[in-house]
Amino acid sequence: MSTTVLQIDGLGPVEVAVARSSRAKRVSVTIKPDQTVSLTVPRRRALAEAHEFLQSKIPWIAKHLQRLRRSAQAPGGAQPAQIDKAKAETFLKARLQQLAARHNFGCAKVTIRNQKTKWGSCSAKNNISLNVNLARLPADLRDYVILHELLHTRIKNHSQKFWREMDRLLGDGKGKQKRLKECGLHPIIDCG
Repeated sequence: MSTTVLQIDGLGPVEVAVARSSRAKRVSVTIKPDQTVSLTVPRRRALAEAHEFLQSKIPWIAKHLQRLRRSAQAPGGAQPAQIDKAKAETFLKARLQQLAARHNFGCAKVTIRNQKTKWGSCSAKNNISLNVNLARLPADLRDYVILHELLHTRIKNHSQKFWREMDRLLGDGKGKQKRLKECGLHPIIDCG
């Protein structure tokens, strides 16, 4: 991993972590809640092309960094109310079991964590991890995330087949994914 520095009007120098990825299919920029900026580059893409993409995204980066900085400076803006982790864990595991039974899914193990960058994940062994902060989401978005991870027990990628099945289960899987990001509820901000 290397770094590059962008000079952004009104924000000054911004350090960007540059990482090559064998899994990435496209160049993307990600901003985490701690204001860390990352550039992910597929192994077969030229770094010069990735840096051009990064330069084209400076206005987007500036907009989101300014929003995160304002939010962090607002009274109570960066510190959401505490969640009762035990209650959230019980609730989320029960909801996952309900949705799994309704749609005939199974999973090996379920863990609830306070994750900073993901709402959920499903391992190759069908272990599902959910973010405790799902308990804060509206019911339809919470169910979207849970069903998304349950579907990964059958389809391990985000192919057209995956999204067709999400649409069958929810009506508008990509729409819910977009709403999750637009509402500012997604833990990371991604552009690519």
